[in-house]
Amino acid sequence: MSNTSITVTRKALARFGMCLLSTAALTLPPMPAADAKPVVIRGIPSAPTSNQLLLVYQASFPNGSLGPSVDQLNFGPMVPGDSLIPDSNPTVSALPGEVLVSIHRPLGLSPDDIPSESIWSTPVAFGPGSVVRISATFRAPVGPLPGGGFAIGLVGRTGGRDDLATETKVATTINVRPGFLVRLNVPFGAAAGTNMVLPQAVKDAMFSTTDPVPFTLTLTIDRTSGRGKSELKVADQTFSLPFELADFRADGGPAITAVGPGIAVNSNGPGQTASVHVREFRIYTNAGG
Repeated sequence: MSNTSITVTRKALARFGMCLLSTAALTLPPMPAADAKPVVIRGIPSAPTSNQLLLVYQASFPNGSLGPSVDQLNFGPMVPGDSLIPDSNPTVSALPGEVLVSIHRPLGLSPDDIPSESIWSTPVAFGPGSVVRISATFRAPVGPLPGGGFAIGLVGRTGGRDDLATETKVATTINVRPGFLVRLNVPFGAAAGTNMVLPQAVKDAMFSTTDPVPFTLTLTIDRTSGRGKSELKVADQTFSLPFELADFRADGGPAITAVGPGIAVNSNGPGQTASVHVREFRIYTNAGG
C-alpha cells in the first residue's frame, strides 16, 4: 500500500482554530485554486424533494488522490485544512481508494483550543434558497479509548481551507466521550443542540479493531425551509436527527463556502492522536434553480 503523505501548511502565529467538531436498540447483521471565484447556488421557488437534489460532486480517492470523479460545478480538487494549532501535526495520507486523516492534541493546550484536520471542497457557495446535502463514508476510526475525547464529523461553514474559530458553521459528528459513550451529535449550527447515544452493537461495529464496519454520515442543509438533518448509516441501520438551522437560514445568513469531513481531539484526550479513513465524499444540491 502507498503511504505517501500530503504535507499540510500551517500559518505561524495564526489565530487558533476551533474544532470543526464537538458530539435505539438494534442488532447489526453479521458483520480549487484558492483565488477561484465561487458561484452562489440558489434554490428553486418551492422546497425540493430528495429526488430533486442532483449529485454534483464526488471524490472517491483512487490512490489517495483528492481530485473528484464528478465535478458538475467545477469546484476542483479537495484540499487539506486544519485549525492552525501549533504542534498538532495535521496529516492527510494517501492510501489505495481512501485517505487517512490524522490530528494530535499537544499537552498543555487550553481546553478552548481543539485541534482538527479535514479535507475541504472550497470555494463553494450555497446561499439562502439553496438545498445542499453532503455525505462522507468513514472507516476504522482510532483515538483515545476508553477515555474518549475525539470526534469524526462532517461540516459546512464559511471561510476557506483553514478551520478558524471565527467561522460560522453547521456540523454533525460521531463524538466519543469518556467511558466510550458514543453519540450522533449536532454540536454547531442548530438552534437547539441535539444528540443521540448510539447502541452498543453499533459502536462496537464502528470501532472494531479487527473488522471495522464502514459508516456514512450525511448532513442536509435546507435553506428553503430553514431546517437541517443529520443521518448516520451503519450496515442496514440508519439514525437521524432533524433540527432547525441557527445561522444558515432560508431568509438570510452567510453563504456556505467550505464543506468536508474531518477529525478532532478535544480536552479529554491530552497528548493523544486520532485518525480515521475517509473513503468517499459527495455533494448533492438543487443546482440550476
